[in-house]
Amino acid sequence: MPKCIYQGFPCQNPDYSDFDRTAKNELKTPTSASDIVNDSWFCSTVPTDKNFQIGDLTTSKFLRPMRGKIGIYHLWSEYDHCDDHETHTMQCEYVGKGPPDIRVADHIKNKWMSGVMLYVSFHECKNRLAKYYEQLFLDTYQFKLNTNENNGTKILYAVWDNERFSLGTHMNEISSYSKMDSPDDW
Repeated sequence: MPKCIYQGFPCQNPDYSDFDRTAKNELKTPTSASDIVNDSWFCSTVPTDKNFQIGDLTTSKFLRPMRGKIGIYHLWSEYDHCDDHETHTMQCEYVGKGPPDIRVADHIKNKWMSGVMLYVSFHECKNRLAKYYEQLFLDTYQFKLNTNENNGTKILYAVWDNERFSLGTHMNEISSYSKMDSPDDW
């Protein structure tokens, strides 16, 4: 039997039914929670301090692909890893909307736990939908770092394969940024 079954963590099929049911009842063409958290346009590890930094790849360079975009973002920590399925179960610590590069950089300074690796996912959508999805996530799930309007009781998990977890979705683009592309934010 796989390790994940013995340990009881949601390595294969996290339950998003409450979120999806509500979205389906309230929106004409909803995006599923799984599409938002497991298949988002942007996903990356983001260095939170010099201990996590790789060469000259600073926080601002990791966040740069999201510059000028609008949508909903999630801040994640790794919950567990399943060797049998080669997946990583992620636990969401924060959900937000707005300009993600600016907001995430601010959360790193003011909210993120020191010494904990940060993973960020971002789903691009219109501002009105971002507001809706953010509130629906807050109504359905509890987040350690959200303090306002967070009435949810469930824990939001994502399940990423090794490539998404290790390399993210924009590593080639991020690694091509030269030292002069953006100011050092340390």
